[in-house]
Amino acid sequence: MRPARYLVALLLLLAGAALAQSGLVVNGRPISGNDTTLVPGTSYAPAAALAQALGATLAYDGSAEVATLVVGGRVLQVRVVADPADAVGGGDALWLDGRPVPGGAAVHRDGELFVPVKPVSEALGASVTYMSANDTVVVVQPRGRLTAMRHGDGHAERLELAISAPVRYTTYLNEPLGTLHVYLERTDVEVRLPPVEGESFTLATVAASGGATEVRVQLEPGVGYDVYAVPDGRGFRLNVTFTAPGARRGPEVRVVLDPGHGGADSGVVTAAFGSEATLTLGFAERLAAALRARGMSVTLTRDSGHALGVDERSRAGVGADLFLSLHAADLPLGEYRAYYLGDAANVQSLEMAVRENAGAALRQPGTDELRRRLLLGLVPDLDVGRRTAEGLAARLSAIAGYRAGVVAGAPLQVLGGAAGRGLLLEFSAADLASDGLPERLADALAQLVDAGSLGLEGR
Repeated sequence: MRPARYLVALLLLLAGAALAQSGLVVNGRPISGNDTTLVPGTSYAPAAALAQALGATLAYDGSAEVATLVVGGRVLQVRVVADPADAVGGGDALWLDGRPVPGGAAVHRDGELFVPVKPVSEALGASVTYMSANDTVVVVQPRGRLTAMRHGDGHAERLELAISAPVRYTTYLNEPLGTLHVYLERTDVEVRLPPVEGESFTLATVAASGGATEVRVQLEPGVGYDVYAVPDGRGFRLNVTFTAPGARRGPEVRVVLDPGHGGADSGVVTAAFGSEATLTLGFAERLAAALRARGMSVTLTRDSGHALGVDERSRAGVGADLFLSLHAADLPLGEYRAYYLGDAANVQSLEMAVRENAGAALRQPGTDELRRRLLLGLVPDLDVGRRTAEGLAARLSAIAGYRAGVVAGAPLQVLGGAAGRGLLLEFSAADLASDGLPERLADALAQLVDAGSLGLEGR
């Protein structure tokens, strides 16, 4: 009988531990499975259930040990560990749109993925409170407000919806009627929004009911569409772009691609992929073809292996709608870094940002002048580079799962000619050698152009 008593005692202990777990309520709905013993003192919830409650989509890459949550155009990546003891510390467990945010890692236990409730929820715009009276963690997201619906005409005609907070959206096409329905959960209409007319669609209207908002778009026959989100302040812009034969197009976009290094400066050399100078040139040529296929005008700063100084590269960016300086770095497959023109927060971030041909610029008078112009606010379109880098992080993740390991500003002289319209991108040698990345990067850039992120209207 003694073994039976031991078994009963063990069951009682397990039941007591289960009962001791704090409750979890997200936006008024209880979420089961909250665990405060996995990482003592921290609430961890099943990732799928929490993502669903927060209106986010969840993807888990077991090979990279990274979980990704996407909502409202924002991309939150969470490092995954097997041992709960490794979940705390390290400082690099959570990344929001390529920037590190505080919080612990996710834990993969018994075939299920658990994520820390507070840092994940707060990163996605929610507030988190512990109610000691009933031992419950309460997560509340602000309700969204549809504040504007307007017609846009960048590289392609679009309908732009401005939403004040990250919310889940779904779309449905009623093919017999040619009506596109865009459904925004937990969203109100702030004011009465007038109908919008376009060329690819006859009318777009808004209606709110049952705590949600629906936008109906009556499409012209044969018109296709694409829907995607771009972060905008605390909320996001939902862009519906239209494709139709003969549709009105916006101004041609001029892109300058700058393959790093050249001449005696071969850059990083790897046994498997050769020199960085050769890799970036080949990649730039394939990217140029992909961008031209999407209607953009593209030039390269060099089309052979010859050397090119930083000043010459910078001057090539003058007047460009977008200038991309392309480089290789020691990075995992599928990860990249994006730098836009701006003053670095500290010496360490500056040294991380300035690489390859830009490294020499740290010791040149031109860099000091560039910093002076940045401080005085004399650089035009300065915010375009930041918006483009952040938007690129969201779009490349959504399109192909690429992770922006760094999104940061730095006074890079190579970007000075393009002013705020320049980015320096670093990819792994394997990614630069691949056939897939040029197409995916071209897709992401085309979507940002269509979304108006480059501010080309009126140019």
